[in-house]
Amino acid sequence: TINGDLGYTTGPATAPTVSGTTFSPPDTKYSTAGTDQGAALVALNGQACTFTFANGAIDLATDTTHGPIGIYTPGVYCTGAPGAASIGTAGITLTGSGTYIFRINGALTTVDNSVVTLAGASACDVFWTPTQATTLGANSTFVGTDIDDSGITIGSTVTWTGRALAFGETVSTDTDTITVPVCAAAATPTPTATSIATATATSTPTNTPVPTKTKKPKPVPAPTDTPVPAATAAATTPPVVGLPNTGGAPLQSEDFPWALVLAASVVGAMVLGLSVQARRRARQTRR
Repeated sequence: TINGDLGYTTGPATAPTVSGTTFSPPDTKYSTAGTDQGAALVALNGQACTFTFANGAIDLATDTTHGPIGIYTPGVYCTGAPGAASIGTAGITLTGSGTYIFRINGALTTVDNSVVTLAGASACDVFWTPTQATTLGANSTFVGTDIDDSGITIGSTVTWTGRALAFGETVSTDTDTITVPVCAAAATPTPTATSIATATATSTPTNTPVPTKTKKPKPVPAPTDTPVPAATAAATTPPVVGLPNTGGAPLQSEDFPWALVLAASVVGAMVLGLSVQARRRARQTRR
């Protein structure tokens, strides 16, 4: 039973159950598939090895040189020269999302009842490229795309999630089930639009001079003559020419009672004034 497409040049002795399309010459799609298989094989074998096993046959299920026994993470695993690979009864587990490539410089064999388990990995990302024939043991579970120009033999009651590709050679089957995984088409790289920062000329507003109101100067009042004290005026007034020099005022002594003299003079003047007024009144009375 093939859950997918089938292509061949010579039909099988027992017609399989095919859910997809069967291609054979002169259909050009069959020859195109062969060309694509060759290109894929070259690309896979061109990948650099991330781990290389020691020379000689290697059991992937029991090897511990690559890491934990039976556990494989994404990478390119290469066998030595020569270096056939097998999967023993314990089986192997592919852990983690990523691409798994097993470049085998020799034959690939799985024993009966062996299992390849996916733990976070996808059957779409698992590839096997042996340089000699592939043989899967009865009742085994296998995963991935096997490209083998030397031919593929599948034992009885094998469950395979992947593809058996042997263009130009023979694929022998028994009561098996092969299911082609649903894989997303390879995305065509889309050019990333690189944003180029273009300096945009920003118009800077020009400051237009704003007319300012000119304030008229306030009239400054003419300075007024400040009255000068008499003592100051006398001191600054030039002497009148022609007057005789009579000398200065009497020298004042702090011990002389000038206040009494001044008071007596004032009183005398007042008495004199009163006596003059009294005489005038007397004359007027006589008249």
